[in-house]
Amino acid sequence: MVRFGRWVKLPLLLLAFVVLVGVVLLIMEWRPESRQTTPVMPPVSGAQSEHSGSEQNAPWSLSILSWNLGYGGLDASADFFMDGGKQVLPPSLEKVRSNIDSMSKWLREHSRDVMLLQEVDFDSKRTFGQDEGATLVKALPEYFSSIALNFKVAYIPYPLRQPLGRMKSGLLTLSRLKPLSAARIQLPGFYTWPVRVFHLKRCVHELRFAAPDGKDWVILHLHLSAFDKDGRLRTEQMNFLRRLMLKLYSQGHHVIVGGDWNHVPPGLNARSFSQAARPFWLQSVPQDWTPPGWTWAYDKNIPSLRATSEPYSPSKTFVTTVDALLVGPDISVDQVHVEDLEFANTDHNPLLARVHLKDRPSGVTD
Repeated sequence: MVRFGRWVKLPLLLLAFVVLVGVVLLIMEWRPESRQTTPVMPPVSGAQSEHSGSEQNAPWSLSILSWNLGYGGLDASADFFMDGGKQVLPPSLEKVRSNIDSMSKWLREHSRDVMLLQEVDFDSKRTFGQDEGATLVKALPEYFSSIALNFKVAYIPYPLRQPLGRMKSGLLTLSRLKPLSAARIQLPGFYTWPVRVFHLKRCVHELRFAAPDGKDWVILHLHLSAFDKDGRLRTEQMNFLRRLMLKLYSQGHHVIVGGDWNHVPPGLNARSFSQAARPFWLQSVPQDWTPPGWTWAYDKNIPSLRATSEPYSPSKTFVTTVDALLVGPDISVDQVHVEDLEFANTDHNPLLARVHLKDRPSGVTD
């Protein structure tokens, strides 16, 4: 009878353990709202730009910068385990600080009206608890700032040999102009439970600025999924995004979509820059996805992304472009280019562009 009692207790204990783990996962899962206002922080130390304040001009044109900062851990020496490399965490706090400081200095020297920054960490194990957002804001004291998280996990136990641990990361949007509003919009597409507890909850950061015709400039800042092997998440996100931008445009607003698409834009062959092995996760924007009249803005001559399966080697590493802007039919692209920084501090090169409203009066240049 004693032995039988033990055999009864074992499955009960196992069941209790499974239930306990399930409860813990339910409690720890981050469940962001479908739409949530994100606070807009004023320029620090009382610094004011020429556009700030209630008396700001409503511009006919905007200069825009988009850059994935790779959390300061994906410089030219890095290889990343999710992309087939070995590195899970950056080698040191000093390396992360050096990368973020170098990128902050470059941003300060090449600042634009609106700057869209992806993969900025605010308190993660992989960046040794650094608030990179605070460092960037301090380096650009005349800018308004707003944050939209897309990664918030108390502890990631993967990979077992060196767990990623705590993760808090997302999008940082900086602007010389004072935003009328800022909101985090949840994108669809999740992994199944309980795996989704430890994954990103991708979003769009919507920022609105006054336009001179009484409508709004609406910028949709994004960083879409990459490592979904079957592409299901990206398909759901792209379909949602298309509906969202068309809805905003139908309301009369001037819509710009920009950031890290994790897709090669239409009109560009993924191998245009390199014949090295193409990453397994890389996809192109479907040819029939772009709405009529909308214009892609990207650099056809300089790549914006390198593969991180190995440390960067100009002669060996696969490079392509996934960073771009997409603008509505009422917007013209004046210029766009990628600055070739040879992936010194992150696995992306920055994209810079200038756009203007097509009905801008003759002679007006802002």
